[in-house]
Amino acid sequence: MENSAVFYRIKPLKIKTKKAVGYNIKSLDSLYVINDYYMKTNKLQFEGFSKDKEGEYLVGNAKWYNENNTLLDSRDFNYKENNKSKFEFPKLPILYLDYKIATKSQFIGGLEFCLDCENKNKLFLGLGFGITSYNDNYYGLPDLHLSYNTAKFLFVKAGVSDKHAYGLAGMTVLNVLDLGFGYSQPFNNDKIPVIKGFTFGATFRFSSNQKVYTQIRIM
Repeated sequence: MENSAVFYRIKPLKIKTKKAVGYNIKSLDSLYVINDYYMKTNKLQFEGFSKDKEGEYLVGNAKWYNENNTLLDSRDFNYKENNKSKFEFPKLPILYLDYKIATKSQFIGGLEFCLDCENKNKLFLGLGFGITSYNDNYYGLPDLHLSYNTAKFLFVKAGVSDKHAYGLAGMTVLNVLDLGFGYSQPFNNDKIPVIKGFTFGATFRFSSNQKVYTQIRIM
């Protein structure tokens, strides 16, 4: 996985809002300067300004870098007109690979979109296609799912194919790997393949957008 290195943050300092972003903001006299660095190289990983010292409410231009000091992403959190940043789909989708086993094993691959990557808790919308075998025959399975991953390393997931619906809950390792247990329910027990019963699932995510992943902060 790229750009998922552990980073550290120096103690944020406060500067005047206009000096930071070039314009005044009502009821916001100053902003915190947020700078994060990669632990391995001490190179800059993130720079920006925030209303809070935790860096949760960004203001103005924010930039993310990889370990080679190459700019990965730059976003402008513009507060000239209002105090809310606009929702945007990420520029690049996430590649996911998924394995599930209920009555039969299922291998699925596809794309996910991070619907809420600005917050610690992430919401992923995924669309993919997989295969399973049943009675020595192979069958294709479309996959549509929503996965809610919290900053406390837990997730809940609900999905559907043309044959069954499923729900899973479990632990996530920095959103790189989700491991869950749940149940699958077929729409019709007479339509093969029949995917039914208690289900174990594992999902891997690959993305150049490091905001997809939960970062470990060492202050």
